[in-house]
Amino acid sequence: MASPQKEDGHVEIANEIIEILAMTYLSSYESQVLWAIFRKTYGWNKKEDWITNTQITKMTGIAESHVSRTIKKLIKRNIVNKNEKKLSFQKDYDKWQKIPKQVSNKKLPKQDSKLPKQVSKVTQTGIKKLPKQVDTKDTKDTTTKNTIQKKGNIFKITLQEFKKMRNKKRKPMTDLAVTRLLNELDKLTDNTNEQIKIMEESIFHSWDSVYPLKDNEPNLPPLLK
Repeated sequence: MASPQKEDGHVEIANEIIEILAMTYLSSYESQVLWAIFRKTYGWNKKEDWITNTQITKMTGIAESHVSRTIKKLIKRNIVNKNEKKLSFQKDYDKWQKIPKQVSNKKLPKQDSKLPKQVSKVTQTGIKKLPKQVDTKDTKDTTTKNTIQKKGNIFKITLQEFKKMRNKKRKPMTDLAVTRLLNELDKLTDNTNEQIKIMEESIFHSWDSVYPLKDNEPNLPPLLK
């Protein structure tokens, strides 16, 4: 049983920073890498430190190529600073680059207050209408099926095995969960063969989700090869 104690070491972060981060959109990779930087700096009572991609990979399990790309994004957003080879957290959150909102918060003019059913929402580009005959759920389902079909028969079979594994764990996958799984695979790699190996590794370990391939990948059962 895990039993972390503050006396064994802790990271001091101001409550104000925690509250701002709670309201700031960070991707999964950005969040993981940022916490790794916190641990390597504030965790040692340092404002900055020379942190290698390898160190962050060992802490997060994220491939080094993705770590490098994520750090560049955080630097571009001014959430992380880089001084030569040293990384540090930018405490002045007023300098952070916010992700632009896709949906406008502007109130509708009075004459537009009552929208017909086929009108979707107010966006920065104006009011978009959906044809009455279009069913967004059917469209999403069709898109997901087409995506799986394009990836080939082996991918489709492996995905079915992944779903069976989840069923055995009494954690069946909804259509939305399958779509999210496909999106996560695309984030990890655009190579279909690698995506198959990633799912096989998750099946082998009975993992609920998918994760980057490790160099020390175990020999998988013949059924999954």
